[in-house]
Amino acid sequence: MKRKQKSFDPEKSPFFTPIAFGVIFIALVILFRDFIFSNKMLYGSDTIQAGIFFRSLLVDYVKQHGSIPQWNPFIFGGMPYVEAFHGDIFYPFSFLKFFGSIFRMLGWILFLHIFFAGVFMYFAARQFKLSKIASVLSGICYMFAPYLVSLVAPGHDGKIFVTTLFPLVILFLDRGFESKRFIKALFNFSLLGLVLGIIILSPHPQMSYFTLWAVGFYTIFKLIVGYIKTKSLSSIFRPSLLTLYAIIIGLLLSAIQFYPGYYYTTHFSPRAENDSKSGWDWATSWSLHEEEAFSQLIPEFSGTNSKSVKTYYWGKNYFKDNSESAGVIAIFLALLGLLFYRRKESYFFGGLALFAFLYALGATTPFFKIFYYLIPKVKSLRAPSMIMFMFSFSIALLAGMGIQFVIDKSRTIKEKTAKNFNILLFGFPGLMFLLALLFNANGKGMLSLWASLFYGKAPTMMVQAGISKLDVAYMNLPQIQSGAWFAFLFCLLAALLIWLYRSGKAGVSVLIILLLLPMINDMRFDSRFVDTVNPSNYWSPNPITNFFTKTQGKYRVMNFVGSAIPEDLLPYFKVEVVVGYHGNQLRWYDELLGGPQKTNQANPRFLNLVGAKYILFPANRQFPANYLGSQSVTTVKTYGSVQILQNDNAFPRVYLTGQ
Repeated sequence: MKRKQKSFDPEKSPFFTPIAFGVIFIALVILFRDFIFSNKMLYGSDTIQAGIFFRSLLVDYVKQHGSIPQWNPFIFGGMPYVEAFHGDIFYPFSFLKFFGSIFRMLGWILFLHIFFAGVFMYFAARQFKLSKIASVLSGICYMFAPYLVSLVAPGHDGKIFVTTLFPLVILFLDRGFESKRFIKALFNFSLLGLVLGIIILSPHPQMSYFTLWAVGFYTIFKLIVGYIKTKSLSSIFRPSLLTLYAIIIGLLLSAIQFYPGYYYTTHFSPRAENDSKSGWDWATSWSLHEEEAFSQLIPEFSGTNSKSVKTYYWGKNYFKDNSESAGVIAIFLALLGLLFYRRKESYFFGGLALFAFLYALGATTPFFKIFYYLIPKVKSLRAPSMIMFMFSFSIALLAGMGIQFVIDKSRTIKEKTAKNFNILLFGFPGLMFLLALLFNANGKGMLSLWASLFYGKAPTMMVQAGISKLDVAYMNLPQIQSGAWFAFLFCLLAALLIWLYRSGKAGVSVLIILLLLPMINDMRFDSRFVDTVNPSNYWSPNPITNFFTKTQGKYRVMNFVGSAIPEDLLPYFKVEVVVGYHGNQLRWYDELLGGPQKTNQANPRFLNLVGAKYILFPANRQFPANYLGSQSVTTVKTYGSVQILQNDNAFPRVYLTGQ
């Protein structure tokens, strides 16, 4: 008599999770293959503009002096290094920048953070009693979400750091509340404090502040649930104090960056007492708009400014080099979790997702006025769309809850519930099919209808001669059409796999196959945000940098040739410049320079006062005689389209003398 062969059970297998994350790691390697298997660096616009200079200054100083630099003398007449924020100075998980090529290491840091975002999301899902399959799904949805991966293109590493660590915040907060013994609770709240401190050191003050909102919301939720369960105020007293303890621990651990940064920003930087950096217009700038909202279903809809893919942003922001999409399959499965899983936690995270989405929309809806007037500091925060990491987390967790419902109850649900379940299961792919059909049958008509409903200025708002915003939308139509069909196809495949499992026609293996769908579909879209560049194209020495590195003395250089010489190229080679790129320079110097518009940068008295001994000027133009004073201004070198002028009217550097 043959023994009945047992079916594979991922929950009992010690190898399922390691193998799953091995596959996920390989998929991530494929996504980043152009970077990993080359000697190039990951392209990030902010990384190129400032990140390399800021980090190289830190790394070189630490290697030479064994301490953190306190002053950056190379831009804006000099400015504090720690207080003014120069990136991840004290953030511990970017230590790789001190080893090997900084151009390569900055990319590896982002790659590893995206991978560990999925790992941490997996453990957070397990904390909510989800199975291994459901938890792996949550991890995949979170780490491959366009919201996270697309941050590579602008080089927003601080946002990636916070997004990566956020699942640990919810994990340790929930574990602390669920711990029965005081020692275990204290341990978990201490870990929560440690993670909060590291998040603040990222350093991304605004997203750190949003993280504290989430801590507050979830704490209130757990306290209410605990009180309803016990009807005792004493039972919620301990976790209340421990949550406060965790926040204090986080603030103390991060005080080395947070306190001087906060004090400087509120007293000495242009952000202090600056009406232009607060108020309604400031707080609602870089919001999501209707186009980005609809892009949750078809991520290609609003378009992006991509280097490698012919896609065009036509939304209401100035430009868009990232996406806030949480992934259409994740949203599909999250709806199953929200509507059918029916646990208190699913309702909470559904509410958190809704809150984050409404906040991110800014002035697009009237709800933002509630946040603007009731929540402290919102008036001085910009880019509400940054909060979408909380939306992405909630959607990923709810997606895992949706699959958990399929595993636990989908085969035994009552007829009425089964009917509603099937309506959503095949109704969502049906909706995506209808959208794909409409955009393919009459795409321009659909976009014109959209403009008439939500974007009345699109036909008349010109981006350049003869091209309106609506014309840009038409240019983006092929991407919208293909994106709509991919969204329909993958949602339909997900629905069919769930139906096969629910009907008993297939076992748990179809749910393992289901794990691949959000990964493959998101990778398809994410690839446009992962590009490489040859660092030698930007930071190799050239005749101009060689001239200044060989020129002795204390002086500054004024750049009047624009992008021909990038703002932070000379500072990278330890040459002091008059301006540079930062945004948090000393307020008095910013005012001397003429404010955000730099209206005084060509003022002769200003240039002489700040010691601008050398001026980069277009070679095909004649510098005005006697413009800077009675002393001569001579051309000392000409390299291609750039001439180097020597200004003998510049004041010598003030110095201290001991005698």
